[in-house]
Amino acid sequence: MQLQYFLSIDGLITAIVAFIFGIVVLAKNRRNVINQTLFLLTIATALWSLGYWYWLSIYQNEELALFWTRMLSIGSTLIPLFYFHWIISLLGLNKQNKKKILIFYIITFFFLLFSFSPSFIKYVEPTPYFSFWPKAGWLYSAYLIFIYFTLVIYSIILLLKYFKNSVGLKRAQIRYVLLGSILGFGGGATNFFLWYDIKILPLGNVLVILYPILFSYSIIKHRLMDIKFVLRKSYVYLTSISSIAVIIIAIKYILERYFSGIFLQADLVILIFAVLIFSKVKDYFYRVGNKYFFSSLYDAREVISEISDNLRTTLEVKKIYDFIYNTLNNALHFKAFGVLGYNEKTGYYITQYNKGFDIGRQKKFINNRQLKKIFVSRNEPIILEEMKKDFYNGKTKKTIDLLVKFNVDILVPLNIKDRTIGLIALGPKESGDMYNDEDLRVLKTVSAQAAIAMENALLYEETLNFNIKLKKEIEKATWELKEANVELKKLDVAKSEFISIASHQLRTPLTVIKGYISMILDGNFGVINKEAKGSLEKVYESGERLIQLVENLLNISRIESGRLQFSYEKDSLEEMTESVIEELSNSAKRKGLKLNYKKLAKPLPRVMMDDEKIRQVVMNLIDNAIKYTKKGSITVSLEQDDDKIKFCVSDSGMGIGPADLDHLFKKFSRGKGTSAVHTEGTGLGLYVAKQMIDAHQGEIWAESKGEERGTKFYFKLPINRKI
Repeated sequence: MQLQYFLSIDGLITAIVAFIFGIVVLAKNRRNVINQTLFLLTIATALWSLGYWYWLSIYQNEELALFWTRMLSIGSTLIPLFYFHWIISLLGLNKQNKKKILIFYIITFFFLLFSFSPSFIKYVEPTPYFSFWPKAGWLYSAYLIFIYFTLVIYSIILLLKYFKNSVGLKRAQIRYVLLGSILGFGGGATNFFLWYDIKILPLGNVLVILYPILFSYSIIKHRLMDIKFVLRKSYVYLTSISSIAVIIIAIKYILERYFSGIFLQADLVILIFAVLIFSKVKDYFYRVGNKYFFSSLYDAREVISEISDNLRTTLEVKKIYDFIYNTLNNALHFKAFGVLGYNEKTGYYITQYNKGFDIGRQKKFINNRQLKKIFVSRNEPIILEEMKKDFYNGKTKKTIDLLVKFNVDILVPLNIKDRTIGLIALGPKESGDMYNDEDLRVLKTVSAQAAIAMENALLYEETLNFNIKLKKEIEKATWELKEANVELKKLDVAKSEFISIASHQLRTPLTVIKGYISMILDGNFGVINKEAKGSLEKVYESGERLIQLVENLLNISRIESGRLQFSYEKDSLEEMTESVIEELSNSAKRKGLKLNYKKLAKPLPRVMMDDEKIRQVVMNLIDNAIKYTKKGSITVSLEQDDDKIKFCVSDSGMGIGPADLDHLFKKFSRGKGTSAVHTEGTGLGLYVAKQMIDAHQGEIWAESKGEERGTKFYFKLPINRKI
């Protein structure tokens, strides 16, 4: 009777799942006939499954078992009717099929009138596998032929016809409805064999749970049937558990029939066996699903993390394009990939990178203002199929037709704040599947990272070209003074000089901008509304970050050229730390973090230091702790360690892996995964901090127990440093 118990539990689970999905679907849009008919279908399924559970939970009472088999027959009679009505509504065929719908409703309710008569279900009787199993009456057979199979098969034929004549998104959508129909009704049909003494067990009943899930999800999501996302998440575990359940049932049946004496003792062994093989069974179905059903079972976080980690390792544009293409293609498996750069002055997109698009000699594409306003400026991906449906007009026709010609499926904007620098173009997937919501989320995140990396690389490339040109001009102008000016041969450090010059030029206007915005926020130019004030505060914060970046670049330039000046005086590291904490307290509060300072009862000795430089180090370490901590607290402390003062900032943030600790203080180096938390970091702050501490004859280091386990940053400064 183990099979009976297993199927009864399956019925209960199916009833609960169907009921929940039915309520969610109706709540999504109560007035839509598609939602209404699907709600009726899921409720009928829940009624049938609930009766199934009650019936199989009865082991001795024949009358009660007969009652519940007749109760479940009400649900099973309504299921094909509501399924047919839902398919008609889904395909937009209600008007043409009003008479058919009415006729099928009348016929169905005729059968319902006899659901508690012997003509429908004669009786229930014991079988080798079940305590009681029903026997069909002559009217039940008529119901199966004229209602169940007629309505289901007719609905599937309509789906196939619609599938044949549809293209693109709609074709992909109907494919998944067909999948749910075949799995659900095919599995449910295995219940009917034993009614007619055909020795086939109703094992397919476990598949019935799929169609309320698939059908409901199909109208809950914006793209109607983003089903592959659900299948990808549930396929491996559902199939693995089902397979192991079948194996266990078979083993239990054999033991019960041939080795009844050891039946109870074997339960523990079977349970251990099931636990041991689950991992291998799961891995097997994972490989099968990845190979035959889904284009890829990728992890979105791994894709984003991989691209982020790769992008920070290079400033070469070609390598950046290769990284993006290879990583996305491994996850999405598309037929073509391209990158278009945007020139604001000319209004043209220019092909920068192309893998698979047959564009011939055409390298330039005019910007379409309407599509840029609707999608690109808002940083929204352009899905060609949806764009054809909703935005095909005189202003967009030429551009859309061109995209169709080149077989583009989706365009992803590359934006930095409010400025567009280009587009990523993707062709269809190799599998023929549509791009689902998860794909779009990954593409939006990747595009944000890619835009910053590409902009940095292009600026770096311009810098190199400028350096080459600058070097040639200097050599030409100073040729006659070459012997007297041997030091000019050291112009191979022109890159650092250029960065220094550019940073100086940036710092002055940035300081002016910051000053004026501060005055506006303080009300010096009159009262401003809340919306404008919020925007100005964001501009002010962005200006602060940019000034910090410029300052870091200046410091690096000075350090590398040996021009960094220090002004050492005896000063209090405690007072300076308290000042920095007070300055950053609002940043911590906005993130809901506690910023604690462990103040000592006895003042610490003063330290010989450059107050401005060490303040920059303290500011950077505490600010980093706030940026990379999602929740919890940051604690700052100072203490005397022999003849040195030790500073420590401890956080409960994302932590650092062992592999990242070794190169944490190198130029342009960031910990793995930090890009996904804080996209605007440069990897310069800790490098500059180390140079400052080294110049003070101190030491700086970091400690962490691993990812998601927090980080501690330390530095020590000598108390009586000799200058």
